[in-house]
Order: sequence, then structure tokens, then C-alpha cells
Amino acid sequence: MAAAALTPDTVSWLLAVISSGTGGRPRLPPDTAPEDPQALLEAITRHGVAGLALRQAARFPALHPLLPPLRNRQADNVAWAFASVSHLAVIAAAFAREDIPWCTLKGIPLALQHYGDLAARRVGDIDLLVPRRQVEAAHEALRTCGWHLAAGTTPIRRRGLIPHGWHEQRYVGRDGMTLELHHRLHPNPHLLDLSTTTLMDGRRELTIGNTRVPVLDPVTELLYLSTHGSRHGWHRLLWVCDIAAIASRASPQLLDTAHREAAKLGVLEPLAQGLLLAEVLLGLRAPEWAQIPETHPTRRRRLLGFAKETLWCARDARDNPVQRRQSSLLNALSQRMDPKFWAWEFLLRARHELRYRSASP
Repeated sequence: MAAAALTPDTVSWLLAVISSGTGGRPRLPPDTAPEDPQALLEAITRHGVAGLALRQAARFPALHPLLPPLRNRQADNVAWAFASVSHLAVIAAAFAREDIPWCTLKGIPLALQHYGDLAARRVGDIDLLVPRRQVEAAHEALRTCGWHLAAGTTPIRRRGLIPHGWHEQRYVGRDGMTLELHHRLHPNPHLLDLSTTTLMDGRRELTIGNTRVPVLDPVTELLYLSTHGSRHGWHRLLWVCDIAAIASRASPQLLDTAHREAAKLGVLEPLAQGLLLAEVLLGLRAPEWAQIPETHPTRRRRLLGFAKETLWCARDARDNPVQRRQSSLLNALSQRMDPKFWAWEFLLRARHELRYRSASP
């Protein structure tokens, strides 16, 4: 469903009810009750932060009428979280039988690690990462678990041949949950260029129920979430909340390591964006190195301005940001100063526009 741009009053209430649950400095709410409570509720839902809002909404008498619908939305989150746990247990067993290395991206492991609650953040789908050479084996293992390719998905070819330009394969489970099988972190392989061998070697394990779920190491996780958010223009507040939740609990040593690795991999700009947005919106104190652009301060200001515009702008029926003054292509190309990265961005954007227009009525 399409949505209008958020008003300043809705934005102020949204940030006030979210900021104290992400480890930052709590923001004060407006002096008056929300001008449009329904718009605030829809914004909370659209940005995937119903779990965080429900934790704090009771503190604000003006938001008490929103508690029942927030509880209903969080009940849906809880149901999806438990369904995800069940699916991960079955998938872990199937992958173990076939000796397939894997790890999760985002999802309920992130919620449990950094919020202490499986259902703290909205789970849209299950994201799994496997080595490219294991894609076909993982595909067959998922089929035995009841997953089938989503409509419109290009089938994986035999003998290890993967559709050109593909980095994920989308599946649907019997209960309607979706799953994405990745063989690299991003569609653009030059955004965070880490081999799956490196990623698998650095994995940690998180125990959820009786299942050991592999996850990215802490530094790579922070870089992945930052580059994921920046590539999408930070159009969901949940992604900024994730950065704040991780950074507020991270040791100075971890943040310094992330700084060095980001500089080495050419993704310092996305990492700084995430930390600075968490500071501006949620009250997190960003490290000093994130405050000072190493080069191109104008580019930094433009990217942050684009992100804040994207967060609150209107959305179309597919939840895509619309009616922005700044160029989304320019934002994407500015994430990294690398010709190979730019070439891939142009190709990916052309493919996206072609698919979007062909799907439009």
C-alpha cells in the first residue's frame, strides 16, 4: 500500500519512542499528542520497529491508545520469529547431512544477539549465505525441507552454472515464509569484496533453542549491515537501529578494528554513514573517526541528506521510496570510489529498472 511522506510531528514521535530502546540517548517527544496516531502506527510498522516501539510506548500516556494495535503487530512478529527458529533447525540438520557450510545474515540471530529478543525486529525473510560451489547442493537440501523457488525466480542450472549476475535465489516455504539463498554478500561484488571462504572461516555459532546457528563475525556483521543500509539509501529506520544497537554495546577495540577493515576494503563511507545516522537520529555517540570525512566532506553531507530524505519520503505500493529530490543513482555510485563498482551499479540499476517497468501495470 502506498504511503505519504511522514510529517515532522510523526517523525519526532517515531524517534522518541524508538531511541531509548537502541542504546542511544533518549529523545524527548513533542509537547502534544501525535497529530495523526494512525500515520505514526503505520510508520512504526513500515519501518519494522513495532517490537522496539512496544517496549517504550507505555512510558508515554499519549501513545496508550496505540498499545493494542502495537501488541497485535508484535504478535505477528513473534509468530514469524518462532517459525524462523523452526525452519533454521530443519535447515541446519539438512545442511549438516550434506556437509554444506553456511551462515545466516540478519534475521532472528541478529535480534537475539543485539536486542536480547528473537522478535525485537521484524523478520521479512530468512537470509542464508553459502559458498558459490555449494549453491546447487544447498538448493537440493532446501527442496527436501519443503522450500520451492518463488515465482519469477530463474532456476539454478546444473553443473554449478549460476544465472549471470545473480547473487541470491528466492524460495517460499509451506507456511508462506520466504528465504533467500546468497552466494555473496551484495548484488555488487565490489561493494564488500570478501570471499565466502573468508566469511565461513570467521563464522561464530549462536545457540537458539537446540540449534547451533552460524553467524558472521562481529566486525564483518557491522560492515555488512552498514553497506546493506547504504546501498538501499537507509530507507528503513530498523537498519539504523541495528547499527545503534551493535555500536552502543561494542568495545572500542571492535569499533577500531571495524574502522581499519572498512578503510582497507573501501567501505569506510557506508560505515561512517550508519554510525552518524545513529547519532543524529537515535542519540548514539559516534566514534571520533566517523565524524571527520577523510576525503570529500561535501559527498558525506550529500549522502547523509539523501538518507534522511529517504527515511521519511513517500512510498509506492511496493514500499519503494518515491518523490525524492536527490538522485538514488548518484547516491549508489557515491558509496565507493571504484570504477569496477560503478560499472556493476550501472548494470544492476538497468536490470532493476527493466524488471520494475515490466512488472508495472
